[in-house]
Amino acid sequence: MKESLTPIKIFKDFLAGDLGRENAVELFISLIESSNNTEIRVTSTNMLHKLKFQNEKIYKILENCLISDENAVVRASAANYIIHNFSENGLSALKWVIQHEKSPLVLKTFFDSIETFKNPQLQQIRKDLLNWNKDYAVKIGVVPQESKFFLDLEALFAKSKINNEIEPKFFENFKKLSNIKNGEPWLVINKQHVEILNFNYFSWNWVKENLDIVDSLYNFKYLDVYFNSLIKYNIFTSNCFIIPNSIGRLKYLRKLILRCNLLKKIPNSIRYLISLKELDLSFNEFVEIPQIISKLKSLKKLNMKGNKLQEIPNSFKSFFNSLKDFKY
Repeated sequence: MKESLTPIKIFKDFLAGDLGRENAVELFISLIESSNNTEIRVTSTNMLHKLKFQNEKIYKILENCLISDENAVVRASAANYIIHNFSENGLSALKWVIQHEKSPLVLKTFFDSIETFKNPQLQQIRKDLLNWNKDYAVKIGVVPQESKFFLDLEALFAKSKINNEIEPKFFENFKKLSNIKNGEPWLVINKQHVEILNFNYFSWNWVKENLDIVDSLYNFKYLDVYFNSLIKYNIFTSNCFIIPNSIGRLKYLRKLILRCNLLKKIPNSIRYLISLKELDLSFNEFVEIPQIISKLKSLKKLNMKGNKLQEIPNSFKSFFNSLKDFKY
């Protein structure tokens, strides 16, 4: 196989009329089966999805990827394809995966695909997912509506280590940890609702990857200083982090701290945090104040210090005047 043969080139040649549809499909299948490059295999699957090509050969290849491939990203792309193109033939395989899959990347794909693709044939799969989610929520200690946010977090952590498995009990650690300097707990759940979330991607991910020594952290007098030093010396990735849209499900959240996450934006779903009184977005990468913040009618305190803000637009001034505490 020529090195220059890529899924993007195949698709461009098809669109230009230089390559027939069936030949393009065969080339994509060849890449999925023979390439050792995860990105090439996943992109080839996505290109097949765009072609909307369906036959028994493709289904069998993707079913095999879904059930037995070692790479969670490949399994996730196969799941998305089967849900959208083989919902009837793939029911038994999809049901098996819900019962046995351990990767948050794959399970997130199921939830996201089922929510956006309204196919009546998938009704039983939706029921199975709801049952799975109820069990997952119980293990975390939240209502099912809020557990999707924690699944999305696990999927984000899995991007840096793709074969990470679902570990709902791992969130128990954050109920015990706090930044001693200012006494801010990392996670407070009361009556099955998240009320306080003090989330730093780098710190949480480090804890997930070092669960064997997490007990020693409870004795740290200045835990925040320790993690800040790890970030400073580039132990963590410097890629910008994106808050999952599912944060809007945390209707009872009163205090949200997203300090030092290299954030450039926040999702519009944050408008649904109807109970939010305190929001800390300090020391991120914002160049302007997100417009969506003005939709937070219960907000009393906002911290935007340490960003790259130029000035406060006039349209915001009346909103900020209504706050008890605004820092920038």
